[in-house]
Amino acid sequence: MAGHYKIFLDGIMHLGDIFMSASVIPVLRQQYPEAEIHYLVKDDLAGAAGLLSGIDRIIPYTYKSGGGYMDVYRIGKQLAKEQYDLGISLDPRERVTLMKWFARIPIRLSMERALGWELGWEKYFYTEDLHFRKPWDYREHSMSESFQRLIRDYFRDDSEEFIPPTVRPSTKAELDKAEALLVPLQGYKEKIAFSVETTTKTKDWPTRKFAEVADWLVETYGAGIVITGIPSQEPRIAEVIRQMKHPEAALDVAGKTSLTELIALFRRMKLLLTLDTGSAHIAAVAGCPVITIFTHNSPEIYRAACAVSRTVSGHVPCSGKHTCIGPSRCTKTDCVDCISTDMVKTEIQQVMKEL
Repeated sequence: MAGHYKIFLDGIMHLGDIFMSASVIPVLRQQYPEAEIHYLVKDDLAGAAGLLSGIDRIIPYTYKSGGGYMDVYRIGKQLAKEQYDLGISLDPRERVTLMKWFARIPIRLSMERALGWELGWEKYFYTEDLHFRKPWDYREHSMSESFQRLIRDYFRDDSEEFIPPTVRPSTKAELDKAEALLVPLQGYKEKIAFSVETTTKTKDWPTRKFAEVADWLVETYGAGIVITGIPSQEPRIAEVIRQMKHPEAALDVAGKTSLTELIALFRRMKLLLTLDTGSAHIAAVAGCPVITIFTHNSPEIYRAACAVSRTVSGHVPCSGKHTCIGPSRCTKTDCVDCISTDMVKTEIQQVMKEL
């Protein structure tokens, strides 16, 4: 479509959700190649969202659960000065819904159905609550695929090609930092990253199993193991390394990189083996192959959005979106115990054959 266009995008989400739902951006760029796309996100994720390819401006929003309604009116009036042509909610919470209405954006789209939800009173403030034109079960597709299909359907675009979201290229300084970190593993043929802890913790895969897979990778592929994470995960990372037969082949880089440096590091990895955490989606937008171990969550919905993305899950009956009662309320470990090291090794072997 020709002509200047201004698009307002909002998503008050977690880091992984921001990267997964960013699959709408390539489609918007196809439809409006010259458009300005502005993205409103929580202020603590503004830096991460600003890395997404195709975004022209980030609008940080200090999000406070249960309050801040005067700010909604104030921000809405400020946004009205931008004269946006199109507003899209990736996660249409009530405040961003009202914000777009106060901003007088003429076309306001909700994408709530991408994850199986139905709007309440908010639907009266959108010009369209998007729906799938063809049969589509969000439970059988990744979040990224569902968001992209929904926006394609809005534009009557029947293309079946999935375009993964991406982030800007790494700078030379960021790539040099990655290479410097990897110097201790320069004698190893492959570099394979691990992410071994989530915020859930009680549903994390055991450290001894990570250690077993790490040793198998060293012995089978001559791999060096790069364990990523944040400083609070150091005790679990240390436990994985302690239980390895080849601890000298493991490199702990937790807390040693910024987000952009971590992206550069993933661009130097053969693949990432990870739990269901933000690292999977950071690696995906960096273009790194990802294998994600899922316990209580839905592997079909939450798998990483990249060209090579595999999952491991026991698919226990009580796991998955709208089914699992939540790790904080469930003391059972069935969903963890049923995932064997052989299951993980099989997925790794398949990916290594493809690469």
